[in-house]
Amino acid sequence: MFLKIYSKLVNDFHKLTLFLLFIIIIFSLYFSKNFNLDASSDALLLEGDKDLKYLREVNNRYGSKDFLFLTYSPVTSFTDEDTIISIQLLKSKIEKLSWVDSVITIIDVPLLKSSDEPLMERLKNYKTLSYPNLDKNRGFQEILNSPIYKNYVISEDGKTSGVVIYLKKDERFSEYVKLKEKYFFDNEEKKTKFFGKKEI
Repeated sequence: MFLKIYSKLVNDFHKLTLFLLFIIIIFSLYFSKNFNLDASSDALLLEGDKDLKYLREVNNRYGSKDFLFLTYSPVTSFTDEDTIISIQLLKSKIEKLSWVDSVITIIDVPLLKSSDEPLMERLKNYKTLSYPNLDKNRGFQEILNSPIYKNYVISEDGKTSGVVIYLKKDERFSEYVKLKEKYFFDNEEKKTKFFGKKEI
C-alpha cells in the first residue's frame, strides 16, 4: 500500500514532490550552520570507559599536559637567519595566548654536538639553533640526524618542523570530569550490588 501511495505521489504529483524535496534541502542547508560535532575524548570513548578512567588517574598522579602540534615549513631553510627570526616571532605570539602554557620549537631544542667544547661545558651551557655564534649548518644536521628529534621537531626530509604547544590545565573542566566519573561509577556499583542481590 505504501508503494502505491509513493508511486501515485511521484507520478501524478511530480512537480509538488520536487518542490517539497527542494524546500527540505534548502531547510537542511540553512540549519546546517548550527551543526556541532563534539570530538572530545568523552564523546569518542564509551561512557564510563575504564581505560579512560585509568589514564586520567595516571595523569593526575604523575602529571600530564594536553598539547597541540603545528607544522611549520620555511620559505628558505631552517639555518637562514630570517627563518629563525620568523619562528621566534611565531613562538612569541602563540605564548601570549591565554590558554597556552609553553611552546617548543626547533630553535629551542638543546644541541650537544654543535661545538668542540668539553662535554661538561656543553651540558652546562647548552646551545640552541637560535644561538648567535653557532654553526647553524652543523646544529641543523645534529637535529636532522638525531633519533630523538627526528619526526618530532623535524621531518625526515628536513623541510618541515613541528611546533609543540602545551595547553594550560582547565581546572573547572577537570572538576566537571571528576564529578561526572564519580556519578557514573557510583551508579554502576549500585546497579551491580542491586542486580547481584536479585540474582541470589
